[in-house]
Amino acid sequence: MSCQQPQSCGGASSAQAQNFSGGANRLSRQQLMKNIMLYGFACVDASLYLDTHPDDAEALSYFKEHNRIYQEAVEEYSKTYGPLTIAHAHHCGAYWNWVDQPWPWQ
Repeated sequence: MSCQQPQSCGGASSAQAQNFSGGANRLSRQQLMKNIMLYGFACVDASLYLDTHPDDAEALSYFKEHNRIYQEAVEEYSKTYGPLTIAHAHHCGAYWNWVDQPWPWQ
């Protein structure tokens, strides 16, 4: 596969990404959002490549790894700062508490 993870973008390394909530290694809100955007873009880019190269094992591995990191970042962001979208809302009891969370732009 010709695309590589951009090194100059400052995204989390695999070791960092595996431990978003790791005490001293905890990422700031801004760093976490940057990683969500970075790894989300990498997943979209890899999925477009895989649409035309479905048998590329390296590309599939790249997609799986970056998708895992993306999902972990979204999960950590949602738990710490609230869901980014309704799809990331984790709880809904007798009251629709989605509206009580600060909106992502707040």
